[in-house]
Amino acid sequence: MRAAVFLWLTGAAVSLRAEETNASGGSLGSNQPASPLTLTNAPSSIFPQNRPELFQTPPGAQTNLSLQQGAPLPNDYHELNPSGSGLSSQPFPFFNPFGQPEELADHLLVVYNANDPDSRNLAAYYAAKRKIPAERVLSISCPTSEEITRAQYSETIREPIISYICQKNWMTRRSEQVRFGNRMLELLMATRNDIWAIVLMRGVPLKIAPDPSDESGLEHEPELQTNAAAVDSELALLPIFGLPYGGYVPNAFFDSKGSGLVRAGPDLSTKIILVTRLDGPKPSDVRRMIDDSLYAEQNRLAGLAVIDSRGITDISSGYAEGDTWMRRARDLLTADGWFVKFDDKESLIPATDPCNHVAFYLGWYSENAEGPWITAPNRFVPGAIAYHLHSFSAGTVRSSTSNWVGPLIAHGAAAAMGTVYEPYLALTPHVDIFTKRLLEGNYFAEAAYASQMGLSWMVTVVGDPLYRPFRQPLNSAVSYTNTISSDHNDWLLLQQVQRSLGEGQILANTDTLENSLNLAGTGTVAEEGLGDLLEKLHEPSAGPAAEAAYKKAMALETAPMDRIRIGLKLAQHYINHVQDDQAQAELRMLRELYPRQALAFGVASSLMPTTTPPPTTTLPVRAPRPPKPPGPPQPQ
Repeated sequence: MRAAVFLWLTGAAVSLRAEETNASGGSLGSNQPASPLTLTNAPSSIFPQNRPELFQTPPGAQTNLSLQQGAPLPNDYHELNPSGSGLSSQPFPFFNPFGQPEELADHLLVVYNANDPDSRNLAAYYAAKRKIPAERVLSISCPTSEEITRAQYSETIREPIISYICQKNWMTRRSEQVRFGNRMLELLMATRNDIWAIVLMRGVPLKIAPDPSDESGLEHEPELQTNAAAVDSELALLPIFGLPYGGYVPNAFFDSKGSGLVRAGPDLSTKIILVTRLDGPKPSDVRRMIDDSLYAEQNRLAGLAVIDSRGITDISSGYAEGDTWMRRARDLLTADGWFVKFDDKESLIPATDPCNHVAFYLGWYSENAEGPWITAPNRFVPGAIAYHLHSFSAGTVRSSTSNWVGPLIAHGAAAAMGTVYEPYLALTPHVDIFTKRLLEGNYFAEAAYASQMGLSWMVTVVGDPLYRPFRQPLNSAVSYTNTISSDHNDWLLLQQVQRSLGEGQILANTDTLENSLNLAGTGTVAEEGLGDLLEKLHEPSAGPAAEAAYKKAMALETAPMDRIRIGLKLAQHYINHVQDDQAQAELRMLRELYPRQALAFGVASSLMPTTTPPPTTTLPVRAPRPPKPPGPPQPQ
């Protein structure tokens, strides 16, 4: 029996999957991950050949999931999949000409667990901060564990929420008969829904365990034969239910072309609800997430972007698409003026890397958090968004040491995404789409759901759904006076200057860069960034100016890790200009001033031979790489 189907409503295809209106009991399956086939060990001879669209989707391709053919239906029935083709990878043609995205706060429901006192307190805290009225704060009584059974989900989460929404007359529904394989099913479908988004507070369960006793509607492909799901992803389909549980549902909001046309609003809300959670290792983490999101939203998120790809360029690899997303995200951020640290080595960025002031992190692929993100001091700025792609990155979100989402939150991130069980690559968030939607000013919830190909699946979205990190335009966010500036303002100024360079509004020369960045009141971040930009120039005056900028940054900075990072850049500058003695002196000074930190951040006891070798072999900080040759054409 096939789970993914199409229903034609109001001239547009809506993807549906079963949710039986009456909860039925079932034995709890294993608490272990349902499938051992992870992204790192998937045999290429098994899954990719059978379902290649879950790894790479050519433009315009369809996955050819034909439904079982049943008897012809009367004309007054909605026909499923009338074209004969199956799941489309292209976005559905929904448009929202009347919905106002700025109104999302007026259509948000806050849900907390009455069995967890912290959940109640966090709901009150969030509602006060976001000015959510009491009638849109709902108490439910559900288990406090992260993993629950399907029956527990239906009885203690889904049914209380839908009952409350309907009781308030926020949703109207009607019954529709559709053909599903050789069966006729009666589905309840929303015709109007005033709840566009739901936020689940810490204490509401995270994931629905697989139940092997219920095989209804499972996909034919063994890899997709699971009825496990993230609670968030399952609740997203609250407006439409009545189908079996197995498999995943094509997401009507998936923005595969990055058009950005569809936004939250009354039309979309009859198909899906944007569901996120405010969750983390400790209640204090959740409060900080709320506060940091508000701060960043008011001041515009700014800082360093770090993208840790795996360097996969072979298009025959089943995992090339993941690196394609990473490179596209890098290009989007660079075009927007961000300073982007891009790593294309297969290994993760090491803990010895002294990167700091990180506002945006994307990476893959390790089971548990490692590297700078869990190495003191914390690297994230307030409001930072962080995502690490791994099959079980959100197996738990309440641990500060296991998987990725919990540790990222514990170490300062305000928003993250993850998967609770094995998702398979194409059904994880497409981070290029996610990045684009954020930069365009979308809400965090919109960007997260626009990047997902399937729902009722494994993705959990952790953060304030109303968070809009780039709501304030860059030009209005940049404000400089002659007083001492903050690191945040320096990052905004750097982005403005680099964006102007990219758009050709200012010239890339020493005088222009110094006049733009060496202003009264600018601080360490601006001076270090000025040095980085000058290092890219080839004119004679750029070298001495870069040296002066790094030295000024060193004089202004007091934090050991940041001084070490700037000192390493200065030493690399000397090496690039065949000044070995100065480089040795700079490294020696770092080791003498900060012996413990210098060891932790990779300043070795002996780094310099008597003659200058290629820069890439002398320091742990890599010299700029030459441009890569053009890669294979990517899907548009």
